[in-house]
Amino acid sequence: MKMNNSNQELSIKCGKTTNSFKELKLLCKKEADKLLKTIDVSSQSTISVAFWTVDIPELICIGNFSKEKDGGVRYDLDFSQTTL
Repeated sequence: MKMNNSNQELSIKCGKTTNSFKELKLLCKKEADKLLKTIDVSSQSTISVAFWTVDIPELICIGNFSKEKDGGVRYDLDFSQTTL
């Protein structure tokens, strides 16, 4: 995993364009689970994280991290914007 945090836009690189989409989805979930433990989300915001392939930069999905009422952080992975 490689993470870029320039201009408040987070991106994670995982997997390759030669991986199956199913494999890429699993890799994104694994990386999102790791990020969930360290990400700091204020109560009023959602942080969007772009997940890209490592080799040829193709968008796999967008992860949206937000804080729940109980203080925990949750995420949803949106694969509808993929460029694969």
